[in-house]
Amino acid sequence: MEEQRTTRIREKVEELLHAKVDKIEKMENVPNNYVYKLLVGTKPYIFKQYKQRSWPEDEKLLFVNRKLIEHQIDCAKLITFDRCDPYFENGYLLEECLPGVTADHRNFDLESGKEFYKQFARLVSRVHRIPIENYGYIGSGIASCGSFIEFMEEKYDEISSDLISKRLFEESHLQEIKKPVMDRLRLCESLPAVLNHGDLSTKNVMIDPQGGLTLIDWDDAMSYNWIADLSRMTYWMKFYYNDAEYTAFKNAFMEHYRTDHSIGDFHTFENTFHVWIGLDHLNYETDPLLYENRLACFKETVEKL
Repeated sequence: MEEQRTTRIREKVEELLHAKVDKIEKMENVPNNYVYKLLVGTKPYIFKQYKQRSWPEDEKLLFVNRKLIEHQIDCAKLITFDRCDPYFENGYLLEECLPGVTADHRNFDLESGKEFYKQFARLVSRVHRIPIENYGYIGSGIASCGSFIEFMEEKYDEISSDLISKRLFEESHLQEIKKPVMDRLRLCESLPAVLNHGDLSTKNVMIDPQGGLTLIDWDDAMSYNWIADLSRMTYWMKFYYNDAEYTAFKNAFMEHYRTDHSIGDFHTFENTFHVWIGLDHLNYETDPLLYENRLACFKETVEKL
């Protein structure tokens, strides 16, 4: 099966680029999709075969790539995204492979970590200046919901339904949590919809040989307000850093993040978003020990509501 897939990928890439693939290597530890690094002459590419037909949404990655280029934000050039090939029935992507290493392969100390997050904040600030029409799933450029709170409620119910079906939560408990969360998130209704990366973490930041940063892997891109994207990042940071690192890196980021809105709003609403995000995390954690860790963190966020 793997040999057949590799052969078909090689044929497809050579058809698209009109050039011979000299090397193809599967990238390990990528749970959601099949991802390969290819070398065509001296130029590297990434080929991704999707495991889900509906995610990411059709046309989204093409739209996001175009918007990043329009706003002069560095990105991996997308060669093609296609769901019409009968062999790759869930779709595939071919894009340029950027030089460098992802930030999760760098061993930051406190000082180098703060410098990284300062630079990262400036990059994310530019991404959040890209306006999107409506909120939620982006699709070809116009998101699915006209109201922020409408989409947040829809997603909360979707997340809750999955947790209930897995017998991880009682429906009554999730409904009890929902009311204070939505009541507070309604206060964010006036914040404009902007492009959210959806997974701001070190594994999705490429550091080039000159030290420049580029965000990669836009599969989870959505249209929310700016606080939602930063809150997902700070929630992830809780599990990745010790207390001293978490405080230092988060503070460095927030000191260098720029927005036309009040930074104080982030501190006001961060924990409320963490409740919503924490539930989402519990849906996807399969390791029992890690699940208990995330459940404990989730309970702490609920207690702070």
